This record gives sequence, structure tokens and C-alpha cells, in this order.
Amino acid sequence: MQGKTRIENLQESNIEDLVYVCSSKRLTDQVHQQGVKLKKQWLLEMQEKYGPCGKIAYYNKQPAAQILYYPEEADPIKAFKRENVLIINCTYNPTSEAQKLGVGTGLLQSVIKDAKQRKTCLGNRPCKFILAKAFNTGESLPLPEFYKKNGFLPTPEGNLLHLPIEGSYEPVTPVGEYEPLPEDKNKAVIFYGPICQFSYQFAKRIEGIIKEVAPSIKAEMINEWEKPKESLRRRNWWLVVNAKPIQTFFMQTEKFKQEVQQAARENF
Repeated sequence: MQGKTRIENLQESNIEDLVYVCSSKRLTDQVHQQGVKLKKQWLLEMQEKYGPCGKIAYYNKQPAAQILYYPEEADPIKAFKRENVLIINCTYNPTSEAQKLGVGTGLLQSVIKDAKQRKTCLGNRPCKFILAKAFNTGESLPLPEFYKKNGFLPTPEGNLLHLPIEGSYEPVTPVGEYEPLPEDKNKAVIFYGPICQFSYQFAKRIEGIIKEVAPSIKAEMINEWEKPKESLRRRNWWLVVNAKPIQTFFMQTEKFKQEVQQAARENF
């Protein structure tokens, strides 16, 4: 990494730096800053209970990239938790001058090394395996390809990849399909969480679209970490409109609007 990069464990004194990596272009966006506030509180709570749950890469002394992770057993919306499993929520390097220098790989390999040495937020317990959420940010190398290049293997769990550390992959019991709830009739239930500062912002955008295309539908936003039972009752589905789970991601704007309108018109 050409000697210009250093990696630090997340601690209370550098939480702002980790948040800055993702939010430097949105410092004046008030809705986004509400998501930042939620994330900072979550990071402080995780730090107090489990220890460091992230790392920051500094390039030329400036925060350039980050990796965020936590114990699966800490997730309140998981119906079936596996012990001694580490979840990598994201690895992100948006800094153009620090890209293609191995910065992201350095962050990931640092976490893997800690897991092998039993120095992660799992405490001194053995890490059976690491799970990585392998979504595509649309920037630089797609995360699925990035994790596979670092030895991660497929799982049956959708966009999750895994890396064995001191154990082998353990399948999780499926939560099942969403079943219509009477209280979801004529209502939109939008879930967001504190792990990513974009989650609240996205939920507000979804709320706005629903108000635009289905004004008769009442929208309710729920923090799934504060009210995990509400998420579990809906099988962890991110958006339910008129007791119908929405399949289309909201950034596919026209298709999303059509699906919301169709759900709003259907009878229970």
C-alpha cells in the first residue's frame, strides 16, 4: 500500500472518521445526518458491549476507507443466531486516489487476521467463519468479486459469502415467507436500521415515493433494531404495502412505483 496507508481499529475517538468515509459529500444533508446520528449511537453501543466493530484506512493521513463488522448474535432481527460468527456489513473505499492500491484488501485481511488470532469483537472466542454482505455499490470492484478474490465462498443465503476460520459454514434456518397481517391493510411499513447511515435516508425517500403514488396509504417507518419484533413478524421484509411485500428496489424508480400502486389497489 506504498507506505502511505495505515489502518486503525475503530474506537470512540475516531468514530467521526469512519462516518466521514461514507458521508463526506453529504455533510449538509439534514436527512442523511439523521442517519449519521443513528449510526454513531449504534457504534458507541457496540463499542461498549463488544469492543471495536470496524477499522479505518487512512491514506496520506486522511480517512479514506472503512470496514464494518459485528457478531451475528448481536443482531436483534435475526430469528436464528449462530454463535461465534462474524458479519462484515460492508467494505468501502470511495476515495479515488486511494483506489487500486490494495487498501480495501488490507482492511479485509486485517479483520481476517484478527479473527484467526481471536482478537475481534467476538472477544477471545474462536470465530467459526466470517459472513460478508456482498452487494454491489456501483463503484470500483463489485463486492462479490472482491470477497471471492480474498477466498470467500458462496452460501445459500442470497448475497452472503463466507470464509471459514476455525469452523465450517453452518446453514441458517429459513424464516419463511411474509404472511399478510390485518394491521398492514391500507398501510406501508418501511424498515430501516442504524448500521448504515444511508438506511434512514433511503427509508425517507421510499416514504416520499409512496405518498406521491399512493397517497391513501399511511406510511410508517420503523427502526428494526429498536423494534425487532415488528421486523420478525414480517419475516424481515424491508417494505410491505397494503399487506404485500414489495420486491422491486426503490432505485428502479418506475418499476417500483408501479409495484407500489398495484399493491395499494389490491384487496386484502
